[in-house]
Amino acid sequence: MIKKFSKCVFLLILIHFANGNVFAQYRIEVILESAKKDIANNNYVDAIGKLNLCINVEPTNVEAYFFRAACKYSLFDNIGAEQDFTSALTKYSPYYYDAFQYRAQVRYRLGNYQGALEDVNFAIAKQSKNAKLLTERAFIRLAMSNYTGAIEDCNEALQMNILSADVYLCKAAAENALSDYKNAINDYDQAIKITPQNEDAYVRRGIVKYNMEDYQGAIRDYNYAISIDSACSFAYYNRAETQIKLNDNKAALNDYNIVLFYEPQNAYAYFNRGVLFSNMGRTLNAIEDFNKVLQINPNNIQALFNRAKLKQNAKDLKGAIQDYDKIIELYPYFMEAYFNRAQIKYDLNDKEGAKKDMETGKVMSEVFHSKNNSQLSRDSTLMVNLLHLSANFNNSPQSDLDTLNIQFQPLFYISEKRIQDKTCFIISPFLNEINEKTEKTFAFTNCEFEIIDTSLAISQNPNESWENIIQKTNIFYVKDAGQLINKIIQQDSLNPIAYFQRAIISFREIELLSEYNEGITATSSTNDADKIKEKNAWLSVMNDFNKAIQLQPAFSIAYFNRANVKCRLLDFEGALKDYETAIKIDPRFAEAHYNAGFVMYYLNLKSNACIEFSKAGELGLTASYYFIKNYCTDIPK
Repeated sequence: MIKKFSKCVFLLILIHFANGNVFAQYRIEVILESAKKDIANNNYVDAIGKLNLCINVEPTNVEAYFFRAACKYSLFDNIGAEQDFTSALTKYSPYYYDAFQYRAQVRYRLGNYQGALEDVNFAIAKQSKNAKLLTERAFIRLAMSNYTGAIEDCNEALQMNILSADVYLCKAAAENALSDYKNAINDYDQAIKITPQNEDAYVRRGIVKYNMEDYQGAIRDYNYAISIDSACSFAYYNRAETQIKLNDNKAALNDYNIVLFYEPQNAYAYFNRGVLFSNMGRTLNAIEDFNKVLQINPNNIQALFNRAKLKQNAKDLKGAIQDYDKIIELYPYFMEAYFNRAQIKYDLNDKEGAKKDMETGKVMSEVFHSKNNSQLSRDSTLMVNLLHLSANFNNSPQSDLDTLNIQFQPLFYISEKRIQDKTCFIISPFLNEINEKTEKTFAFTNCEFEIIDTSLAISQNPNESWENIIQKTNIFYVKDAGQLINKIIQQDSLNPIAYFQRAIISFREIELLSEYNEGITATSSTNDADKIKEKNAWLSVMNDFNKAIQLQPAFSIAYFNRANVKCRLLDFEGALKDYETAIKIDPRFAEAHYNAGFVMYYLNLKSNACIEFSKAGELGLTASYYFIKNYCTDIPK
């Protein structure tokens, strides 16, 4: 049964840092104080923008790093928060004691319990009589399975007369892990007395009753938790497990469905529901759920093994062999995988392959049983990693998930609004619309309009000017714009902006045509000829971006746009290289960080993806924080 533990309380002590004038520049102090007010009003994104300015002007400003870390923590950007706390500590102020306490909480969230323990120990050494710090260390020790140490810290905190439900919750969880159910129930009762509407306490007390085989008592606690919070997925999950014990599979299935409504990335719920479907004889549903588990945790060997057995029973022998192959690649000592694969090979008349697998399975069995304690410990660590599942139980409302923006940031293009400045500018619309508050503007080097002069008429018609091309492109008269830009390229074949703009025109034309075709053929599949035609069109777009980059190697926005094309061609590795090149040219290119994050996430580089989203958020792309909150809070270590 999954056990979810309370997170340490994160306290921002703003006033502590407001006393005294630390910095010489008055303007920095004013901006910093304004950022603190934003934090006090929960305007974390605005505060980050101001703190970025402080750091850019004064890179050694410890307070700016500290408070930016606090903002990122509040936005669930734990990776970014840890980086900023570390900058405040290791680079500029190694004795910034409060930062150790807060970094400990960030590391706790990230699952770096050893690092969290080191930080909180340092803080406790400076404040040995701080009950809250002892409580935080108790939770860290609990997460590290040091149950006796956790209980000791809780008892010491209670001796200081602290009135906190968290102390009792932590102590009870440790007692439950030690099978001391009587004391665990008593401590959960104390937590409930302090906070009677704490649904988490009821769920945890229900878990203890479940362990005591008091299933009806557990159900009553879960029901009460749900009466407090109807979206408490943690309660539904544990109630489902209890319903299975009571042989009520229908009720259990309903509860798992509710969990997945609130927690669409909860691999535990998918896994258990898959087992339930399998036991109910619903093979296809079970396979679909194990597929979901493997999308979230691709190397989970138990999900692979369960899926392989289901495929084997359903006579999908090729699919079963692929899963057994993957299991053996991940964990060569999985003897059952050899034996099951041997049976499939025998059924496929591969007698030699079957014999080899049977012999290898026996050898692996002997090797496993002959291992010493050190080897078994290493194997156990590997097995834990291969069995990793994800479950946040954060009760995110479905409406939040529905509105989550997980689309790539769009193309950058030339805006006719900037023509009169006599400099070529590229701007990016935020979420496909030009917004005066959020649009980002780049001046392109060596792009005076002497190169592409607005006075140049492609014909005798004064309306057919460069301005008109851009306007036609941006209002989707793409064919007309394409004809005009071709004439410019004929006159100036070394103009990078011309190739860039023609690529934009073609890009939009393909997307418009694709949207039109989807509208009229929604019920029919696209034929192979259409797919080949569309692929060739994308390759033509990429060739124009290639030419623009060849003529202007530092054209970061061309790399960005070319990466978008590569994504549509499913060349995600190539796209990632282009996004990274754009970032190398312009490290503050927020949209490139953002899109790179999506590609990394798709390639299962989840930790790296979350780092990119953190950087994009720091640079002002607030859509990143929605992704971070929903997908970066449970990244495997």
